[in-house]
Amino acid sequence: MLHKILLTLTLLLGSAGHAAEQSVKQYDVDPKTGLRMERYRAPVPVDVPGGTTLDSAQAIAAQTQGKAIFIDVYPPKGLGPDPLDGHWVITEERNSIPGATWLPEVGTGTLSAEAEDYFKRNLARLTNNKPESSLVFFCTSDCWQSWNAARRAINWGYSSVHWFPLGTDGWLEAGQETTTVQPVNFQDDSMPTIVPVEAATSPTGKPAFPDSARIFLLDQQGREMDIGSVVFSATDTQDTGVSVELDSDHFIDQFLSMRPFKCLTDPAEWFCYLPYPYELTQTVTPADLTELEYQLLFIWKSSSSFGIDAWNGVYYQLSWQEDGTLQGKLLQGDLNVLANPPEPFSHPIDLDEFITEDAQSRLFPSLIIR
Repeated sequence: MLHKILLTLTLLLGSAGHAAEQSVKQYDVDPKTGLRMERYRAPVPVDVPGGTTLDSAQAIAAQTQGKAIFIDVYPPKGLGPDPLDGHWVITEERNSIPGATWLPEVGTGTLSAEAEDYFKRNLARLTNNKPESSLVFFCTSDCWQSWNAARRAINWGYSSVHWFPLGTDGWLEAGQETTTVQPVNFQDDSMPTIVPVEAATSPTGKPAFPDSARIFLLDQQGREMDIGSVVFSATDTQDTGVSVELDSDHFIDQFLSMRPFKCLTDPAEWFCYLPYPYELTQTVTPADLTELEYQLLFIWKSSSSFGIDAWNGVYYQLSWQEDGTLQGKLLQGDLNVLANPPEPFSHPIDLDEFITEDAQSRLFPSLIIR
């Protein structure tokens, strides 16, 4: 009887793997790598080529038995790994499946050499260099990063890869408990305590916000263009007030797609400022710079096109530098979400759907505030 059950399971897993190979072609993945390259928060496939898909009951059984290695690839909110010691500077804790190992940012479509090495050496460490070890990759529901991570492990020769597409959302819906996890150090693979951004100071130990600062866009050659100022002010709370004024003579008034814009024009590409059209609290903390980021939205367009399309949205994700300046990393994504009014004082832009790929090809790949 046991032999028949094992044979049935083997046949089922084999047919699931075959079906995965057939079905992956219909999904929006890169034809060369077979990975999703953008918009990671979106409906996911039903399977992963070469791997096994788990539903909630199967994931619970695997975790209860303790024979599978659970790997959470949820992208953290915060400033990423510290370049000095590798600890992850995060602003929001992650509650995950008990016993899981958190390896952030290993499920993006493109990995830096350092991130790829981080992923490879931790897989080797967790499996004790046994590629036949059972691995379970997950994130949240509708998270392509877990699919990418599973696919990547399969491509690297791991032969027992499982994918739990419902992730922690499905885990909680099944009545299971989660626990706070810590991201594995990016450099030495240890698991230190979570290090949040300090609430009152910048990384230099000085007061985080000056009274005012200038905003500079950096082109592909690293040349700076002064485009305006940001003013910080005290409030009745611990938050700091923030307002942006773009006052550069480089901006040219344009009328595009029946709307006025201030644009920075170049023979190859235009950058047009998009004022956020809804109410904001207009406050920031050193750990949360979202409301400043929302005041620095742009749309790029080809100089030869007539209209403008919010699909080509530009979002500068800010992070502290060692000298106390703020640097903006360019993310590209669809800003059409702003066409419909959101909840008052909410932040409707989902950065999980924005990408860093091809950022260096844009007119101004980065931004500095100092």
